[in-house]
Amino acid sequence: MPATVRVARFVLTLKVAFGIVGLALFGAIIFASAGVAAILPLLPQVAVTALEGWLLSRWMSRRKPVRWGVVAIEVASVGAHLTLVAIDSDFGWTSLLSLSVLFPLAVVIPLLMPSAGRWFDR
Repeated sequence: MPATVRVARFVLTLKVAFGIVGLALFGAIIFASAGVAAILPLLPQVAVTALEGWLLSRWMSRRKPVRWGVVAIEVASVGAHLTLVAIDSDFGWTSLLSLSVLFPLAVVIPLLMPSAGRWFDR
């Protein structure tokens, strides 16, 4: 496995782990204070974290759809974050330097390298 693919896998593993811990903590706090109905806004993040975890589990298959699936979900994640920030009218340089943008970029950029393309060429 090339170093670029290892870096992308490591960052994606961190992202999934932080997502699970964050959802567990935030979900418990919301559930304790407001009940089940207040957890509904967390469902998109649950879906993204679950999809990233599933793609991470399929990583060693070295299939092209895994690579492009990870790229697509990370680009969509950045797009959703930037859209929400723009709607809240807080858009600026600090929103571009947040972890919600930097982590997905640290996954996408190595996966777009030619060595990653050769490794996932199966």
